[in-house]
Amino acid sequence: MSKQAVKKDIFDEMTKEELVAWIRQRHFFSMPKRSELLYLRWERQSADVLEAMEKENRALDGYDFKERDRLAVRFNESTDAKEKLRLLELIEPYDAAMSAHIKRSQGLQKKSEKVDALYAQIDIEREKESRSRSA
Repeated sequence: MSKQAVKKDIFDEMTKEELVAWIRQRHFFSMPKRSELLYLRWERQSADVLEAMEKENRALDGYDFKERDRLAVRFNESTDAKEKLRLLELIEPYDAAMSAHIKRSQGLQKKSEKVDALYAQIDIEREKESRSRSA
């Protein structure tokens, strides 16, 4: 399998300092607004969270939870301790996978809430900017 080369532009070659100096030398550029910076951050972070959520939604695709439910029914019906232990061992990977999925999903939910708060901050900054223009 050949890797397709990612075409880089000149900005990818510039250091942060070079990029900042280049932008500052261009007098026709206006200073960026804080709301624009926050929007760029929000756009990148929301795309990252969305991608992670989509990946997490596929994390359990290899598990047949109907099989787990059948094993649980057999466990509940069984009176043999050895059989119950064997069934618990068969159920454990399903429960571990679901528990890990829930934990990761909760972490993604927290990240999503931070991204939402960032979006709210954009509106606050836009309001400040509009007041400063009219003043």
